Amino acid sequence: MKVYFQITLVAFLVLTFLSFALAEEKLTIKPGENEKLIVKPIKCCIAGKYEGISKDSPNCPYGPKTEKFVMAIKQTDCGSAVYGDVIDSATGAVKAKFEGNVTPILRSSCCSLVGKAKGVPGRPDENCVHEVKAKICRSTTGKWEVIDCTYTAIAGKCCSGTFSMKQR
Repeated sequence: MKVYFQITLVAFLVLTFLSFALAEEKLTIKPGENEKLIVKPIKCCIAGKYEGISKDSPNCPYGPKTEKFVMAIKQTDCGSAVYGDVIDSATGAVKAKFEGNVTPILRSSCCSLVGKAKGVPGRPDENCVHEVKAKICRSTTGKWEVIDCTYTAIAGKCCSGTFSMKQR
């Protein structure tokens, strides 16, 4: 009876360890292979052009506004560092420079995007610095879509708010 208990305990511990180890990775089954389990890490290859809409919070010092923008995100070899430009959709002019990091969100097909956007000289918001936080997920079409996004003014007399954007 004592041996049976020890074997059961060891089996339980091994299964528990394996379940935690596998939970940290995205599990997929390759089509065409008879139920072979392949463990693949999630890749956050988000480089590309995105069309978005920003909406200032109601307490914006200049009166809240909603604007369309384009964000061109660049990334080297799907690494965690990302950078790019925020472009005014109406004029085509660069209004801010962005840099940050993208990391996988465990047990999901989404990534976390955190960074800073800084206004460019000659623009009305040239002294603005915003902290940007977003959740970016792959849609059913295979394109990236940004949800749960905020921009928070951390320097300059600027507005905070929310935004959304989709990859072109």
